[in-house]
Amino acid sequence: MKHRDLLVLLMTIASGLLLPASAGAYCTTRERIQLRNEGVSPQEIDRLCGTPPQQQAVPQAPMRPLPPMQQRLPMATVCVTNAGPCPMRVGMPVGSSCACYTPWGAIPGIAR
Repeated sequence: MKHRDLLVLLMTIASGLLLPASAGAYCTTRERIQLRNEGVSPQEIDRLCGTPPQQQAVPQAPMRPLPPMQQRLPMATVCVTNAGPCPMRVGMPVGSSCACYTPWGAIPGIAR
């Protein structure tokens, strides 16, 4: 994005802030991403863009604390199959079902 494009985007956002809140003046997700890619801080983006109406009405669910370390399940990093092991991109509990993906299809295995 060129500096001129960024200036036009910021001017558009600024002019939207002058409208009443009921007019729905807020940034789209794409505009927020463009601002973030240009190095604008998240706080400044929130100040410029406001909050979309659908986000204002959704209540936030309370965060649950994580269980203590000794109660967490051990996490696997390798899927072991009859054809051999393969690394997993996402950790999962040891003993879970997993699969190694090959050019000939998926081979089921167990997370270890």
